[in-house]
Amino acid sequence: MMEAAGNSSWWDFHALSENPRKPVEWSNSSIIFTAHALQPLILARHFSSSKQFTLPLPTPILSNPSAYKPPTVITCSSDDNWLFAFFPGRGEDGLSCLWNKGVELDSWAVKEWWMFAQSAGVVAARWLGGAREWIIDSTTGVPARLPPQGPRTPVSNPTLVLVTENHRIFVCYLRYYKLTLQMFSCSLLQPSATFEQQSDNSKDELIEVDSVRICTHAAIGTTYGDSIILIAMRSQVFPVSSLTLDQTDQFSLDLGLSLDMEPEQTEIYPISCEDPGEDSKIEIAKVQLQYNGSRMILSSKVLPAIQNAPHRLRDLLFVCKPPSNGGTSPSNLYLVAGFLDFKDYTSPPLSSLHCYTFTKTDATSEEGTWTMQPKITREFDTVVLAQVVASQPVNKDHGIYVCVYNTSDTQARGTRQAEKSVGQLKTLKIPELTDDDAWDSSPLLSRFRREVSVNSVVSPGQTLLCTIYPSPWTSEVSTLKLPEPKATDAPPTGSIPPLALSIVVAVLSNRSTDDLTHALLQPATPLSEVAEVLYHVFTLLDRHLPGSYTLQLGLIVESYRSRTLRAISKVHDKDRTDAVWRATHDMISVATCNAVFSDCTDGEEYHTELIWQMIDLSSWILGLAETLVKECILSSDFNESTGSTKEAQEDVFGSSPPTKNTNLRSLESPVFMHFVHPQALKNLRIALGHVNQFRKYLTRLTPTTENSQLSKEVLIDLVEHSGIDIQGLDEILERLEKSVEGFDEDDLRRAMVSCQPAEYMQIPLRETVNSMSKSPALNKAKLFLGVHEMIDGQAQTDRPRKDSSRDKDVVSKGLLLHRAQGMNCVRCGGRSEYGKDPLASRPMTNWEKSWARRCLCGGSWTRATYSS
Repeated sequence: MMEAAGNSSWWDFHALSENPRKPVEWSNSSIIFTAHALQPLILARHFSSSKQFTLPLPTPILSNPSAYKPPTVITCSSDDNWLFAFFPGRGEDGLSCLWNKGVELDSWAVKEWWMFAQSAGVVAARWLGGAREWIIDSTTGVPARLPPQGPRTPVSNPTLVLVTENHRIFVCYLRYYKLTLQMFSCSLLQPSATFEQQSDNSKDELIEVDSVRICTHAAIGTTYGDSIILIAMRSQVFPVSSLTLDQTDQFSLDLGLSLDMEPEQTEIYPISCEDPGEDSKIEIAKVQLQYNGSRMILSSKVLPAIQNAPHRLRDLLFVCKPPSNGGTSPSNLYLVAGFLDFKDYTSPPLSSLHCYTFTKTDATSEEGTWTMQPKITREFDTVVLAQVVASQPVNKDHGIYVCVYNTSDTQARGTRQAEKSVGQLKTLKIPELTDDDAWDSSPLLSRFRREVSVNSVVSPGQTLLCTIYPSPWTSEVSTLKLPEPKATDAPPTGSIPPLALSIVVAVLSNRSTDDLTHALLQPATPLSEVAEVLYHVFTLLDRHLPGSYTLQLGLIVESYRSRTLRAISKVHDKDRTDAVWRATHDMISVATCNAVFSDCTDGEEYHTELIWQMIDLSSWILGLAETLVKECILSSDFNESTGSTKEAQEDVFGSSPPTKNTNLRSLESPVFMHFVHPQALKNLRIALGHVNQFRKYLTRLTPTTENSQLSKEVLIDLVEHSGIDIQGLDEILERLEKSVEGFDEDDLRRAMVSCQPAEYMQIPLRETVNSMSKSPALNKAKLFLGVHEMIDGQAQTDRPRKDSSRDKDVVSKGLLLHRAQGMNCVRCGGRSEYGKDPLASRPMTNWEKSWARRCLCGGSWTRATYSS
């Protein structure tokens, strides 16, 4: 008998009282980092993949993993090159670790690790000195750079700010041209100042008569156009049975210790955890980090605290709005605090949200006074507030996101029903804390039982929310769709889709677009909508980022390939999207081949040490040309060729043609974009010209070694037996190029996003196709009846051929040697071994270095194994 559903009880939400929370971080390269549920490990995976990897551990954890808890703080720098985490100790000192990312997304190495004493662990962390953010006008589509946020760091990278349990702020940094990590700190409970490399003589004012205060929650806030840092702290008071002055001295962290040596274990003061009480105030400190030309200076000043704040603090975060109308004056800072009160544990908890506004009185002065305005409060009576997450400016300022859960449930418990909404993900205005009517809400779904998320993070593109759920055995994560702007009945003519604006901002900011194009992968999204979004993206990029041809093609590859992999029911859509991304990837490869030939050419001479690499490229270019030419011949109008249809077909194939090729093919195939797009056609002609020039160079070259003689014969054999007279084909393409140069740019953009030539574009294309079918520059017998396709004199046109692209290096187009661990592209799925071959003696060329961190399609690399 099924158990009847009813109202929720306090235990359904008790996981929200967990402190510290399970950390979760979503980097700008779309890597999601979480903490292992039981072990001191950091788990990570790329958003588009289900494959998980772990970060390497520092020596102390490797030698004694049972001495440390799972990390409580994980944060990644904005440039994705650095990651920080703090591991509390189990009755021992806690450990902080800094990782540095390698070439691949999943390649990380421990840079530094250092210890923090018990009751002095890290509570909050924030990176400083990141690149200025981009924002885009939702009406005009004009992008702009926001002012710098927080203090500048002209001599250090990375620069990390930490707030610890003993109410201190630490600045951890790497000086330019120095290999070791440096740090210095000052107190947040009293005015203090310290210089870089100055010995720490400060004393922690933490001790009261019969208690000690430990910081349990902290928020670090910075604002646009000002170097100030605001720190908000909530403490908990623990009774102390006995405390001496000497034991107090042991509470501070000795910064004079070497970073690569673990400090000696010291006995800390005894703390009785009975009846700990939450402090009634939220302390505020103002911090400045300055550079005087030789050293950095860190100073702090205590501001008036927030008195009589409610108990049971759940969320504490700063929110900063971008300046309006492109202004440079400092913006207001908003401190948002969420509270969750379980009362006497007889009913669901009561939730409230408070917003405190901090305003700088003298905006022109660096030492201006920051004052706090009266708070704004919102109570949640019928729902429970679970998460509060700040949004980042993209195309519209919309405050914060909140997750609220219903306290009543009509779904029968234990039944296997479809996902049902158990709450809402809403957008609130800042500082009003009211629902933003311009935005829809998103449902919070649960399949079998009520699951309340304990922490969450917004994706870099502000489209998805990654949530983590309480579990004693594993880290369960889920992604939710963030609220979207409400659709209007009659959108303005020429309006730009919000998703297109977000993609443009991500491209300008050099961020991953995986979370944005994810919205285009859903089966319910028609291909016409995908093309419309990309069209607006390319229009804005052409306007504000000239020369982004290959970058735009990379976005097409990402959008259509991901949709191909997810397509299940619609076979036609899957075939279409597969053809689109492959044709687009070929266009990128052609442009890449031209860049390689240009880099390896010195006038009319070639770099002899790269002969075989250029032969691989020439072979790929000729193979692509053969594929395109054969598609043209099969699509030609035989009725307009010489003689009857049958005679013309016999002239093409040299014998009776296969039955399946007798019908006229459409010229809407994605491969024909190579001929109708001016840039693609120009690149193809240049590539064929490089092959022809390279062949002439090897022909007149007198071989001095067996290797040079072999390379010469291989390339000459490739060209002469390809079935294509390059010079004759180029004359045909030259006439076509004169015709396509007059095509409208807007029409070309629409044709490119759908990878389908428009009807009027097919007119000169049809003439070219028919010219190819009659041209003596193409040897039809060699094109269609290759030796590898003949067995006992019969053409094997129906025999499926294995896709050999997985055996080729996506960059060099040569065979994968499998002599070292290669790299996989997360965007196109291509594999490369560039820079990984341990037997390679020569240094990498410029064009090889250019693809070291990214694939030619613009995708990031991950490590590949032979079996993957």
